[in-house]
Amino acid sequence: MSANAAVAAERLAGNFGAAEVPHTRARWFLVRVPEGREAATCERVRSCVPNGLVEDAFVARKERWFKRGGTWRLEPVRMHEGYIVAASRDGRALARELSRLSFPVEMAGAPGTDPAPMPAEAQSWLEAAMDANRVLRNSTAVIEGGQLHVQSGPLVGQEPRVLKVDRHHRCCTVRVGGPNSGFCELLPMEVPNKS
Repeated sequence: MSANAAVAAERLAGNFGAAEVPHTRARWFLVRVPEGREAATCERVRSCVPNGLVEDAFVARKERWFKRGGTWRLEPVRMHEGYIVAASRDGRALARELSRLSFPVEMAGAPGTDPAPMPAEAQSWLEAAMDANRVLRNSTAVIEGGQLHVQSGPLVGQEPRVLKVDRHHRCCTVRVGGPNSGFCELLPMEVPNKS
């Protein structure tokens, strides 16, 4: 994982709120795992942590454009290498349980602090934008008169969140969450026309 990606993931897991969350909704916590072993570790966490403490665990993914042999194509990739997401209603109990496991896994965040969930607004946005397989899919847009208009994909109606478009690499920088508690994510976007 690049140093910038690691810093972004740790910032995402930083002190955004208390580890104790209302029992009406499971919150998402970032969990550090061995890089390249995200899917296998996710399965082990699901099977080893008692039911009810982890309501879901998954590897967050996004599509990314790759050019191979002169042809562009979309492939799903991990959003944050070396991290999985665990949904729980009790961050402290989850952190204690993860620390007891015999394989390398730990809550992300600042050392010596309570685990903090992902900002609620960011979690809500990602839940709505991801498909059933927890993948953020490609969006398609056009730029007319200097204005971005998303035509398909999870970013439809989300134009104010798009901070920068890179037509050459078929991606965009998107603000996820609120202005004070969110983060930026590089997402796939194809913009074939600009006028």
